Amino acid sequence: MTSARTPGQVLREAHRKDSRDKRARVLHTLDALLTRGDPVTFTAVAKAAGVSNWLVYAPGVREHIEAARTQQARTATRGDEPRSTGGALNTRTDLEVLRAYNQRLRGQVADLKDALQRQLGRQLDQLQATDLTQRVSELLPATVGSCA
Repeated sequence: MTSARTPGQVLREAHRKDSRDKRARVLHTLDALLTRGDPVTFTAVAKAAGVSNWLVYAPGVREHIEAARTQQARTATRGDEPRSTGGALNTRTDLEVLRAYNQRLRGQVADLKDALQRQLGRQLDQLQATDLTQRVSELLPATVGSCA
């Protein structure tokens, strides 16, 4: 007869199994990314495998990803794979979209700066008017009292 497992033991075993499954999923995803020729990054692997960023940087997993990145970099520098024109076209399109977005943001920043300057000018005018009004009210009783 075997002894009954405690809830703590069951939980530890489930955690170990879950960890093994996630690590295996990361390695499988890494192989798939390499096979497809997709860029291998820690974030891309974590996202594709559906695991946390922490796991892909953990010892035992990190080394595999770094090796895959090195392998991919060596392949890219040798030029083993011909570059597709579609990739260059996509890159150019992305660049144009980003430039347009950047231009729009610059315009918004300029508009916000102008609005802020106008608002600060109004506040300064209000402060000066308040100070002048207060000073006049201070001087009026003194002037009225000295003339009487």
